[in-house]
Amino acid sequence: MRLALASLIALGVVSTAAVAQEQTAPAPAAAPAAAPAQTPEPAPAAPAAPVDPAAAPVVPAPAAGTVPADTYVEPVRPPPTTDPVSLQLLSVLDRICKPAVVGGDFQALVKAAGLKKKKEQWVLDLGKPFQIVLDNPGSNKNVCTITIQYALGDVQAQALASALHDWATWENSPQLRLIRNDQVVSSDFRRFTVSWDDNWASGHAGLVYMRLKKTDGSPVGKNFEQAQVLYSTTSR
Repeated sequence: MRLALASLIALGVVSTAAVAQEQTAPAPAAAPAAAPAQTPEPAPAAPAAPVDPAAAPVVPAPAAGTVPADTYVEPVRPPPTTDPVSLQLLSVLDRICKPAVVGGDFQALVKAAGLKKKKEQWVLDLGKPFQIVLDNPGSNKNVCTITIQYALGDVQAQALASALHDWATWENSPQLRLIRNDQVVSSDFRRFTVSWDDNWASGHAGLVYMRLKKTDGSPVGKNFEQAQVLYSTTSR
């Protein structure tokens, strides 16, 4: 069963080239036959709508027609992230979320990772007002829910998105592949969502990155941006 994992990127925080990389381009259509000499030429086709350059992680795509459309092309790995906030987030995924969703002791894992309990959540302070917050799993023990509050602007959001794409595609085993990259405006938030799963290998894991904005596009917090990251499995 495919897991729809939401991930979020700032107004195209991960770019369309990665989607092209993982969904190889079809061969170009054959050119139409020339019109009869006395027949007026047809009006030119309307140009395609411009693609948001930030819609998916940046990875070179193969040339059109070089491989069959249903052939998966392994992405080329960029240098791993050195962004401090992204490294903290990936550490939480590795040390808490991955073991917790397959039966690990959540309370013991968050304490060992240095998070502090505040009400019913566990918090890793990144320097006010920034933080990483984990929800207690409750009855949904196969889902690890992270809320991250980070610096205003698109730079940090892009760093987080790129780090998650790298982690999902190369660090996780089995490999998670990009399945969703879109924007939805609802009554409460504008959500930029990116997700990955291992359905291609009949796996059970999924990752979501969902950047949250107010419906008018402004940040959720006065002094911070906010996103949610979910890691889940159906293997339990």
